[in-house]
Amino acid sequence: MGAATMPTGSPSRRPLWFALGAVGVLLVVALIVVLVVWRGGAGTPSGSDSLPGTRPTPSATAEPLAVASAAPPAATGPHPASCEAIYSPAMLATLNETGTLNPDWAEKDVNSGVLFGTDDEQLIVLIEGAEHLTCVWGNPDGGSGSGLTSNVVFVSAEQSEAVHQRLLGDGLNCYEELSGIRCIAESTEGAEGIAGQSHFLRDGIWLATRYVNAGPDGYTHDMVGTVWAGA
Repeated sequence: MGAATMPTGSPSRRPLWFALGAVGVLLVVALIVVLVVWRGGAGTPSGSDSLPGTRPTPSATAEPLAVASAAPPAATGPHPASCEAIYSPAMLATLNETGTLNPDWAEKDVNSGVLFGTDDEQLIVLIEGAEHLTCVWGNPDGGSGSGLTSNVVFVSAEQSEAVHQRLLGDGLNCYEELSGIRCIAESTEGAEGIAGQSHFLRDGIWLATRYVNAGPDGYTHDMVGTVWAGA
């Protein structure tokens, strides 16, 4: 008889294969753990990332909208808390002779179109998103052919400059005055009478005024002199 042949899988080789197999299993498990940890840390959004508004949304809109949601500015100048505080006693008396401050119909009818001192839709977005006062002078009995609205808007330096550039783009005449920037639209007289706008930017405050057949002479100058009294 010939020499006996050692069968495949001889017991003398089994410990080696078992050892190699165990090492292979450990390597696979380690690789899976590393992949899971890596994917979890880099590919899964955190709880804060999933909250609305935590990531900027690209926008194709103009500059004022790009800063409309900026953080509230630190108070660096005057901070009037009511409409009565932005007028001198003499101007307040004159305004009360011809109209009513914030009549009920103006506050209730958000679509009345009289709540903003501008007709620029992008600037209105900025006003709505910022701390502001709304001062409407109109007929107490309802809408009429005359009235004026002033918004006192508290803005950051970036927002103030964005407003300035937007007003220039809208065709208003802007120039330095009273330690700030004044922008006006020359009054035009048409079928509905005289209408115009007056804006003033200084120290984180934007005074935005729009009027139709109303507005005493020196109206904006009076607001500036009152808000920045003693400055």
